[in-house]
Amino acid sequence: MEGKLSPKQQKRKQEREMIDEYHKKVTEEALEPLYQSFVEWKFGSLPYYELTELIHQFHKQNQEIYKDFNYQDRHVLLLLAKYKLGRLTEEELEENRPLLDLWGYNDNDATSD
Repeated sequence: MEGKLSPKQQKRKQEREMIDEYHKKVTEEALEPLYQSFVEWKFGSLPYYELTELIHQFHKQNQEIYKDFNYQDRHVLLLLAKYKLGRLTEEELEENRPLLDLWGYNDNDATSD
């Protein structure tokens, strides 16, 4: 099937895959503290009412993640994904320097958060 994609379709597919990878990264980073809270709760070191509050906080955070990935300009989202995954090209760096600087881009560490 991939052999039948036009170059434009192939590029679009690769962009979707990169955005999906970045979405997974962001979501897993948000889930990790909640997971640790479940472990603490299971072993009795975190009361259930604190866990339920943390679940509620995660839910709100996840809604923001959803909005970021579904209502943000595709070009900006793709650029952010490339930045956070350390996959920016030199051309993208030059073309988008002002925006990257606003995001705190550091030439020495392209994957810093």
